[in-house]
Amino acid sequence: MTLSYVLMQNLRRNPLRTALTGVAFALPMAIFVLAISTVVMLTKTAARIEQQLRLAVHHKAGITAFMPEGMRRKIEDLDPNRQRLLAVCAMRWFGGRIPDTPNPLMSLACDVDTFPTVYQDVPMTAAEVEQWQHERRAAVVGDGAANQYGWTPGSRVVLDSTIPPYQRLEFIVVKIIPNASPPNAFYLRRDYLLESLQARGLTGTGCNIFWVKCRSAAALRTLQKDIDALFANSPDETRSEDENAFIAGFIEALGDIPGLARVMATVVVFIIALVAGNTMMMSFRERIRELAVFKAIGFPSSRVFLIVLSESLLLALFGSLVGIALGVGFLLVPWHNPHSESISAPEVSWIAVLGSLAIGLTVGLVAGLWPAYQAVRLRTTDALRQVV
Repeated sequence: MTLSYVLMQNLRRNPLRTALTGVAFALPMAIFVLAISTVVMLTKTAARIEQQLRLAVHHKAGITAFMPEGMRRKIEDLDPNRQRLLAVCAMRWFGGRIPDTPNPLMSLACDVDTFPTVYQDVPMTAAEVEQWQHERRAAVVGDGAANQYGWTPGSRVVLDSTIPPYQRLEFIVVKIIPNASPPNAFYLRRDYLLESLQARGLTGTGCNIFWVKCRSAAALRTLQKDIDALFANSPDETRSEDENAFIAGFIEALGDIPGLARVMATVVVFIIALVAGNTMMMSFRERIRELAVFKAIGFPSSRVFLIVLSESLLLALFGSLVGIALGVGFLLVPWHNPHSESISAPEVSWIAVLGSLAIGLTVGLVAGLWPAYQAVRLRTTDALRQVV
């Protein structure tokens, strides 16, 4: 009688309970993979953003408040020799969307001269930079929006602004950003936006934010303090933040996503520990007579110990693998439109996969140790008398 045969017979003894135990392992493991993958993805994104050394300068009252565009020159004058900063790019929110569609693009009007320098992570060739600088209707577009609407370099695009003063503008795509973050980014020239406002007799020279490209992390920290000190006690007091902190402010509006993910992962471990422990104790109680018979016919205690422990490990392995498959499948299968303008490409974290497998096996081991120890201590005559 082989160990594998005994294990399979034990699992088939109560198929419903075996299946439910597997599901009880699988669902928490799937949640664990999703939660940890989310944390890892956010951590990697933060590290990538940090390398860009960009400083966001906006009004202390909030991102929606306008600041005079002349503040750009004052910020640049803090470092006339360009020892700490490379360039400053003023931006204004446009809030454009394709006519007759519900979802706006993340459209921002940028300074034409400094945008390529401040956003060096947008890989623009010399020809694309020249086209951006000479075509006033030029637009640089994220690949998510481009794929969704079928845009290619040279495409003519019409956007309706969703914020006052409402207007419709035409653009020519000069660059599609590969692996854009966010994928629905849409950058246009600020001078083109101002010209369109002036043509309607409107004024709109204010900016929502100044992006400062710094030369080093140390320069970023000193400029952050110097800029806020420069505009302190003025009508246009600023709040300067590194790009990670700036983006984190928007994420926090949805809740502490990384914190919630870690809490979910902790709860998952606790749940499967309870499930596994309860299942193995129930199985042990039901099989006291069987284990007593094994010992009576000469099975050594070590083999009985291994039978009970292996059953717990096998259940844990099976449930964990199913849960990992569910979690990975959820991340990889395009539940949403793969060209959606608001959904970033999913990313499977192997840390989460290996971690969930390790946790599942550890829980299975711990849950099976006590029943296995009880099986070793089981006295054959007492066990048979108790059942009979």
